[in-house]
Amino acid sequence: MNVASVSSHTATTPFSATKDESVDQNYAALIAQFYNVEEYKSRDEISSDDTELQKFKDDLITKGAAIFLKDLNEEKIDALVEEYRQKLLKEKESNPDQPMDINQMVSDFRKQLLKEMMEAQKAEQQDKNNQAATLTSSDILENIKNVKSDDKKSAQNTIGFLEQMLNPNHSDTRKRSDIIN
Repeated sequence: MNVASVSSHTATTPFSATKDESVDQNYAALIAQFYNVEEYKSRDEISSDDTELQKFKDDLITKGAAIFLKDLNEEKIDALVEEYRQKLLKEKESNPDQPMDINQMVSDFRKQLLKEMMEAQKAEQQDKNNQAATLTSSDILENIKNVKSDDKKSAQNTIGFLEQMLNPNHSDTRKRSDIIN
């Protein structure tokens, strides 16, 4: 078979590029049985569908960061207080003989939580202030060290190239003169 016959053979016989789509569909159905396949969504699409995220964003925008955090902390405290109240009610049911003033105990617990929260906020603020002061003083010390090291380096290199070449005491000049002689 020569080149002409091969080229004529391929020209007369069309190449079949059709796919068997039933195999692809069967394969896809088999995969779908074993794996839960979800349609791909971008981050923006997922975020737009999330109602809680939208509520969070709206609250943050309308209230501002400080009021939002204050409300969030109040919600946490309310949840802890309610949990404590339920615990006390169960305890009272199991020991009806023991006298308990649940409202007073819950009130005291709430005050304790508020006090702890305020102390934590004050400590956090003091830490931030201390870090700012520490960073400032450490930056100053670092700058002083850099200036001193730069001064030392510049003092060592005060002899210029021409002076080194003309100075017979310089070690490079002596080596070169020894090589020439």
